[in-house]
Amino acid sequence: MPTATVERRDFARYDTDVPAMVASSTMRISVKMLSVSAGGAMLRMDRLSSKVFDDATFTVEIPGIGRLTANRKWRRDTDMGCKFDVSDQDRLRLSERLELHFGRAKPQLQLATANAPRP
Repeated sequence: MPTATVERRDFARYDTDVPAMVASSTMRISVKMLSVSAGGAMLRMDRLSSKVFDDATFTVEIPGIGRLTANRKWRRDTDMGCKFDVSDQDRLRLSERLELHFGRAKPQLQLATANAPRP
C-alpha cells in the first residue's frame, strides 16, 4: 500500500515576485526573487545574466531584509535556487523578519448581511 509523502519545511516559504540584487566578487545583477524562506530563495535572472553568472557563492540583497550570503543549490535556465549561509540563531531572526515583511494577513471572517433584517 503506497504511502503519501508530505513536504516538510522548517520555515515558512513566501511567494514574493519582488526585485532583489545578487552580487559576487565579479559582478552585480538585478534579479526577481520568486520565493523566499529563512532557508533560501528562488531567483530568476534575465537571459543575458543567466549566461554569464556562474558563481557558486554570492550575496543576495533583499529590500527591507538586508544582505545574505548564499550558496547556489540548483540552476535551471534562468532560475536559480540558493541556500542562505547563516547560523541557526540568525535563521530564526530571519524567519521573523520575513514573516513581518512578506507574511500574509490571516483571512478574517465577515458576517453575512444579505439576509439581515433592515433597520
